[in-house]
Amino acid sequence: MNWGKGLAVAMVSFMIFILYMVFTLMSKSTDLESKDYYQKEIEFEKEIVAMENTNKLKEKVKISQNEDYVVIQFPAIEKLDSIKVHLFRPDNEKDDQVFNAEDSKIVMIPIKKLKKGIYNVTTQFKIEKDLYMQKESIKIQ
Repeated sequence: MNWGKGLAVAMVSFMIFILYMVFTLMSKSTDLESKDYYQKEIEFEKEIVAMENTNKLKEKVKISQNEDYVVIQFPAIEKLDSIKVHLFRPDNEKDDQVFNAEDSKIVMIPIKKLKKGIYNVTTQFKIEKDLYMQKESIKIQ
């Protein structure tokens, strides 16, 4: 085979590859990430406002660990209401947990209830009508 035939084979192979890529990529769905994308965008804006509210507070939510518990301590504000703690496992949705604190400003989560790994902790509470939110990651060993 001479160089002319080799060049022609290379060009035809390249064109077939390009056509394959075009048809493959055109057949993929390019829909939005979720059906209720716009509603989630509105909720995300509310989260941003809640995190900005939290940043304005003098006292922040404190998350600490000892051998037996994950301790989440909320600010000592009298009008604190609707306290929720969400533990999200990025790698396994089944291990997500939600805790509510009704009368106490301290949430103690037994480490025995949690699997080892990384958790994204979202703390959420209200002061009067304003929503406050803080996000942080912890590692359970």
